[in-house]
Amino acid sequence: MQTIRWGMIGCGDVTEVKSGPGLYKSAHSALLGVTNRTLAKAESYALRHGVSRVYPDVAALLADPEIDAVYIATPPAEHKALTLRAAAAGKHVYVEKPMAMNYDECKEMMAACQAAGVRLYVAFYRRAMPRFLQVKDWIDQGAIGTVCTVSILQRQKPAPEELSPETLPWRLRADVAGGGKFLDMGVHVLDMLAFWFGPVSEVHGQAGNRGGVYAVEDTVTATWRHANGVTGVGSWCYVGHDNADRVEITGTQGRIEFEFFADSPLRLVTLAGVKETLVANPTHVQQPFIQSIVDDLNGISVCPGDTQAAAQTSAVADSILDSFRRKSY
Repeated sequence: MQTIRWGMIGCGDVTEVKSGPGLYKSAHSALLGVTNRTLAKAESYALRHGVSRVYPDVAALLADPEIDAVYIATPPAEHKALTLRAAAAGKHVYVEKPMAMNYDECKEMMAACQAAGVRLYVAFYRRAMPRFLQVKDWIDQGAIGTVCTVSILQRQKPAPEELSPETLPWRLRADVAGGGKFLDMGVHVLDMLAFWFGPVSEVHGQAGNRGGVYAVEDTVTATWRHANGVTGVGSWCYVGHDNADRVEITGTQGRIEFEFFADSPLRLVTLAGVKETLVANPTHVQQPFIQSIVDDLNGISVCPGDTQAAAQTSAVADSILDSFRRKSY
């Protein structure tokens, strides 16, 4: 069994608990080295996480023959270029979501990895989390009959740092993130819908900026249809007066209700009554998905991540945001 030796590009917040430890805590997986735009940050990360190698730059990391795979934990604006460089160096790639700034970049990334003979994975890690696998089991087992429609509602108050240009997070800068929180959070929902119901065959959406606290979209509405006939409607508002997070999947014999981003009970509602199931999130939420990548590379099992679906998620988001982007940036 081969130990997959990882190099990590970027040492931001997501790598501290959510993802980074999964690279060295998964079986047959090791985080060999890290690099970051600020070298001191990479050195601090390596010291705190027991990583043996710190590279002065990306070129040095990619030149290391002992690195098998690269985890790209940078903002989306860098995803395409870094993926192309990693592929050219013969490294497998695990890239943060969204996959890229837009669907065209996704296609370039997939083509480059295919041409280089390396694998490309995208961090839609909820596909391997027990909480969302439980929802899939209920759907696949027919617990609510034939699924008819799904409804998404997310409302969030702006964080204090989002209210000032001086402290604006990169996730709310179009030149770095490609858009706003919809591309940071909403795409997770879109990917899970594809995981549960298959590809989207038709989508219509509108985006706007109602709060005026930053330039990117803060309000999004959309309707869509999956190829299997399931329809959906979603509403995302990131300048609300309070927070709300609701998903409802309605079938001919019941429904499933839950909060997408919270670690709270799942509710299965049928004629037999209401069943609440609490499925706790793992400490390192990306670890199950990282383990599936390692097992996939070793030929043990197939990773539930679907790179084509990840790219299609970007295509769906592009369609929803298109009119706003053309008017605004």
